[in-house]
Amino acid sequence: MELKPFLLLSAIVGITCLGCTRDTVPKVDYDQISVKVMKELAPQLVGTWKLRQVRVNPRGPNYINRLNLTRDSTFRDLTTLTVVSAARPRTLPGDPRRSEYDGTIEYGNKTYPIQFDMWPGPWVYSGKGPQAFLLFSYRFPDGLHTVEPEEEFLEKLGLINETFSLETTLGQPTMKWVGLNRGIDQIDFVKQ
Repeated sequence: MELKPFLLLSAIVGITCLGCTRDTVPKVDYDQISVKVMKELAPQLVGTWKLRQVRVNPRGPNYINRLNLTRDSTFRDLTTLTVVSAARPRTLPGDPRRSEYDGTIEYGNKTYPIQFDMWPGPWVYSGKGPQAFLLFSYRFPDGLHTVEPEEEFLEKLGLINETFSLETTLGQPTMKWVGLNRGIDQIDFVKQ
């Protein structure tokens, strides 16, 4: 009858576990932390940034090689990005756990309107990893729009209509975006 030691051990473990309550684990308000992270990032992001290095992997898992790149490539000082807080919210009611930004991107002596919406990343849960994720896209006014070669290049490169993770050190003039879906591995920014 080997069942008795097993039942006795199970009962001891069960009683021990009953003594463990949720009160022993510190309670964390992830919504509150998300709001705090978004507020801290806002002054860090607003301004003018040089895309110092844009690293592209033409063999990435989801990359559509529209530029016919044959090997990993790094574009240096590719463009300038100006970021401002969105003047009008794109979603109502507003959610303080998310942030909305507008701005411009300059490339080839042309300037194009951009936007991105940001939401918290793993930083909220662990204090490690990216602070946020964002979807980066053009923001042209409604109506007809003729696509110019410069804006088409930025889209084919994988910069536009891409989701990125964002990492920055508050108070430092640098920022890093890591591409999540297309060919851009990483963008290193320097604040102007």
